[in-house]
Amino acid sequence: MLFELLTAKYPGMRRWLTQRLCALSMAVVLLLLWLRVMWLSPQSFNEWQALFAPWWWRLLTLWFFVCMLLHAWLGVRDVLRDYVPHLGSRNVLQWLVNISVCGNALAVMWILFGMDF
Repeated sequence: MLFELLTAKYPGMRRWLTQRLCALSMAVVLLLLWLRVMWLSPQSFNEWQALFAPWWWRLLTLWFFVCMLLHAWLGVRDVLRDYVPHLGSRNVLQWLVNISVCGNALAVMWILFGMDF
């Protein structure tokens, strides 16, 4: 049943399911963050920095932001598709959104891992 819904017969279901799974995984990461903050209760900048220092937590944070950017990209894509009737304008706006999402993804990686681009 699920595989039938994700085929070409129902073209929007894959995007819909992707958005829901992204939202669910973001909720799980936020719950883990809340539990971690309650457990460690950081008070100073150094304690907050130590909260995000482990590599596994930075990867989880990266996963959160990837899901958030994918969720937002799919949502904006649907809004543009529904409310911008002119194809040229819609394509320009979609490219601007794509550039913004890529820029935000690079910024998140730079912040979390100190990468040089």
